[in-house]
Amino acid sequence: MRLLKLRPNNYTILFFILVVFIVLEVIVISPRILETPDEDQIEYEKLKALAAQTNKAKAIEQKMVGVHYVESSGSEKGWELFASEAAGTADAQWILKKVRVQFFAADNSSFTVTGDVGEVDGTSKDMVIRGSVVTTSSNGYSFKTSSLRYVAKFKQMTSSDTVEMQGPPDEKGMGFKLTGVGLLVDIAKNKMTILNQVEAEKKIEEKNLTIKSLAAIFSNESQEAHFSGQVRTQFGPSLILSPNAYFFYSAKTKVLERILLKTGVKLFESEKKATCKELEFELDKDMMTLRGQPKVQQGEDEIIGNEIVFLDGGKKVKINRVGIKGTTKGAP
Repeated sequence: MRLLKLRPNNYTILFFILVVFIVLEVIVISPRILETPDEDQIEYEKLKALAAQTNKAKAIEQKMVGVHYVESSGSEKGWELFASEAAGTADAQWILKKVRVQFFAADNSSFTVTGDVGEVDGTSKDMVIRGSVVTTSSNGYSFKTSSLRYVAKFKQMTSSDTVEMQGPPDEKGMGFKLTGVGLLVDIAKNKMTILNQVEAEKKIEEKNLTIKSLAAIFSNESQEAHFSGQVRTQFGPSLILSPNAYFFYSAKTKVLERILLKTGVKLFESEKKATCKELEFELDKDMMTLRGQPKVQQGEDEIIGNEIVFLDGGKKVKINRVGIKGTTKGAP
């Protein structure tokens, strides 16, 4: 049996060189490419991971840069959205990057929300925004949360996160600084509510004002504030306990003018104790008025009347329909 000796021709040599080159490319070049993906690939993977986290794990089919979208209901503008990028799925679910949404109320006031990423349901128009979320009302209230959910049917935004709020400043200084848990923004009613564990502070005419309550409501129209539920107000030397506390601002200057505490009030100040149904501070007059069966006790003295007014920061007292028990010496 004779063995045939094969001689490689030119085609065989070229094929061998091609195979060697392909092997070298897979072993040497490709791993380097895989180890250093470009920025688009990284962002694509982030969006897919976010979609999987929120039960939207379908493959991303479309991607857009520089997104602007307006949602309207009849002749009224509902909201206007801007995003640096958007990626969408076949079922009209969209994931957005660097989101800014402006929600419009009926009186043309608005709420603007910004965040790192967002999701929009193309059918219901519901929305979720996550990452360094800031909600700002058109009259200057600002709320920071980790996330925020918009429900289109009710025109409401909600969050169960810790909330940091900064109130609008006025010509006399900074507005309320507040912390709490849980946020509800009712766009139709133009109201913003902190739902739990409210703690707020503000400086008024060199006096420190601190408030603790179960909840607090702020208006995007009049700038009024309402603290409710076991309200504990410390205003300068006065500690006041009440179920409700209301703060009223000037329509012209936006300066805080009045503080009204209602529905069973107790005041403690040094040796002085007082009870009434309603207590009002008129800040521009440096005046405090007790109404509704007011009673003031200091030592052995007790003052009752239809209305008791403290003037000049409490240095003077005016009493309507006076009733005094004990001695007048040492009366407030």
